[in-house]
Amino acid sequence: MFVCNPNNPTSTPVGEAALRAFVDQVPEHVLIAVDEAYHEYADPSVVPDALALLGDRPNVVVLRTFSKAYALAGLRVGYCVGPPEIIAQVRKTQTPFSVSALAQEAAIAALREHEEVDRRVALTVKERDRVTAELQALDYDLPPSQANFLWLPLGQDSAPFAGHCHGNGVIVRAFPGEGVRVTVGLPEENSAFLALAATWRRRSCSLG
Repeated sequence: MFVCNPNNPTSTPVGEAALRAFVDQVPEHVLIAVDEAYHEYADPSVVPDALALLGDRPNVVVLRTFSKAYALAGLRVGYCVGPPEIIAQVRKTQTPFSVSALAQEAAIAALREHEEVDRRVALTVKERDRVTAELQALDYDLPPSQANFLWLPLGQDSAPFAGHCHGNGVIVRAFPGEGVRVTVGLPEENSAFLALAATWRRRSCSLG
């Protein structure tokens, strides 16, 4: 069973009490993989650290990545932490899907750059909160994000909204009938998206 925390694409968290209660109810012969790809962007008071919370569970592994906060997406580096017997099974896939020597060196170097990673995360979170506030001011209903992206639950308007953005040079990811995932970018990129969100809202109000 996979638990993505914060969740992708909704950006929403599973809190400590809920995560612990879930794991307590799952039989020990069922493996639980907690995917924490967006861990660095999350408020620790809202999103628990699964390594600290569940690290002693025999049926839990925790997945982390260097693709987001560490900015190494092109190198496809990540890691899995879990009980030795489970990791031994995971290692059976290491030969066909191994990480290159260059990627390993880059990951090791990135781990030393705590201040730089923290700086970039803070900038992203600041922009995330700005975009959220401006969308709310435009009367968009969206959940508070704990990741480096936002979720707009637009329902049937999801695909048309994405088309409106794409047609004006901004790429967002639509989940037709459900919502739109919007990655937080540079300030000028976020402002361009907000301008399109504003024109969509005005158009929708005039049509309504």
